[in-house]
Amino acid sequence: KRIMRTADAAVGIMDSAYFVSKKELLDFFNTTLDMNLTKIEQTATGAVACQLCEMIFPKSIPVSRIDWGCRASFEYIANYKLLQAAFTK
Repeated sequence: KRIMRTADAAVGIMDSAYFVSKKELLDFFNTTLDMNLTKIEQTATGAVACQLCEMIFPKSIPVSRIDWGCRASFEYIANYKLLQAAFTK
C-alpha cells in the first residue's frame, strides 16, 4: 500500500487546488508581482519564478542579475541557475 504525504492527504490528489487554469495563474502573477503578462508562455524564461522567489524570500536572488530580455531557450539557463542557487541556500 502506498503511503500518502501529509499535504496530499490533507488536500486530496483530485482536489481543485491541483487543477488551476492558465488564466488564474496569469491573474495571480499579474496581481502579485504587478506585471502585465498575457500568455503563460511568458513565464518560461524563469524571470517570473525568480521574482516570485525573491518576493517570498527577500535577498535570495540578486534581482539585477535576472535576465528579462532573453528570447531563446538556451538564454533561460542563467535565470534558472539563479533560482537553483536560491533554493540551495
